[in-house]
Amino acid sequence: MPTDTARERTEAVRFALRAVAWSLGLFGLLRLNWIEVQAVLPVTRAQAAVAVGLFGTPALPVEVTLACSGADALALCFGAIFAYPVQWRRRVAGAACGAALILGLNTFRLGTLGRVAASPGWFNALHVYVWPAVLTLAIAGYVFAWMRFADRRQAQAETAGAAGSLSTGLPPSPLSVARLAPQPTRRFVYLTAAFLLVFLAASPLYLESAAVLTLAGFMARAAAATLGIAGVSAHAVDNVLWTPRGGFLVTQECISTPLIPVYLAAVCAYATTWRRLILGVLAALPLVVALGIVRLLIVALPGTLVASPLFMVHAFYQLLLGAVVVFLAARWRHGWSAAPRHALAGVIVGVGFVYVLGSFYTSIVTYPAGAPADDPQGALAFLPAFQIGLYLALWIAAFVAAGWRRFLAGLVVLELTQTAGLFALHALASHPGLTAHVRDVRGWAIAGPLLIAAAVVNVARPRR
Repeated sequence: MPTDTARERTEAVRFALRAVAWSLGLFGLLRLNWIEVQAVLPVTRAQAAVAVGLFGTPALPVEVTLACSGADALALCFGAIFAYPVQWRRRVAGAACGAALILGLNTFRLGTLGRVAASPGWFNALHVYVWPAVLTLAIAGYVFAWMRFADRRQAQAETAGAAGSLSTGLPPSPLSVARLAPQPTRRFVYLTAAFLLVFLAASPLYLESAAVLTLAGFMARAAAATLGIAGVSAHAVDNVLWTPRGGFLVTQECISTPLIPVYLAAVCAYATTWRRLILGVLAALPLVVALGIVRLLIVALPGTLVASPLFMVHAFYQLLLGAVVVFLAARWRHGWSAAPRHALAGVIVGVGFVYVLGSFYTSIVTYPAGAPADDPQGALAFLPAFQIGLYLALWIAAFVAAGWRRFLAGLVVLELTQTAGLFALHALASHPGLTAHVRDVRGWAIAGPLLIAAAVVNVARPRR
């Protein structure tokens, strides 16, 4: 009579056989001449170009061949993931993340090999011993971590489905999912306020830091390399990114976004284990660097889409945070499954207002207080239209059930705060040293609509 242990061994053997079959099949597929020419070789050249952009020109010429592509590592990783018995959407997501990890590590491998090309000893050690071991350990660690994550998610889904069917005989509704979702807590609010204060107090340190300036130069070179791969003529000198639309200086202030303390507060408030807390904190720097590089890529957008790339670069984090807030509101109200379409509908309405009626509305609001005060980045001029657009997006995405009377009341309050705030800023501008910082204006642009919408919803009774 078979036991549970015997069954587990059988499943393990089947998994091993499937993994071998998948890996061999992918090895053969990637070695086909057409695949190598049309897919593997372009990816290899792209990695080499990014490596040169990040690490500089090799000390001696280094030949980057198909053997340097990382295709063998991808076949091993994909073979194990595709063979694992979970839903295919989880396998595809795991393979995509694994590909990003392997290609990223392989790009750094090419860059480091180029840097030590003039030293045969170091080159051979890295090429033959160090990097193969690093890639092997990284693939193994990632695959095992992904398996545990996939098992846990599948078990949670099965448990939730069983509980829902036992209690009602029906799948859980989006409203019940929303009620079970993590809610904003006082802890998050307090941590955000504390981290923001520390962030502001430490500004003289990071705004004058040579290390942060070096990181800015790295981001400029990475953006130039990425634009070069996309066919855009770009290069970086120190921390200046040059494109056909001009030069863009990347400074410490470009990196030090207030999203950093907000992100850390969210991690500290909502991480359920020490491992997640540590991973979340460690992910802060790579996340900030990646977002900073994406932000610089805006300079390559054509003039038909972006009239002023510099304005879009400055407003990048404000726009990004606004979109994240809308999605989180939709997720809180409707659950994961319905959140994307509600958030998208809200964003479309908000962006439509800014494009169609933004200038007209801004002229009406700023008329009583006069033109905005000193506003080199255009943050004040953009604030009135952006706040109304964000308020509309939040309402469409999550708060329609509160009723249109509540919506109009909140809209009126928001307009009054805009007028009063602009008057206050003009009064402060008349006193030297009291001019509002641009990041304070962008913080107000997000916090105003969000707080007003939250206040309206808290006193509202959703319609049945």
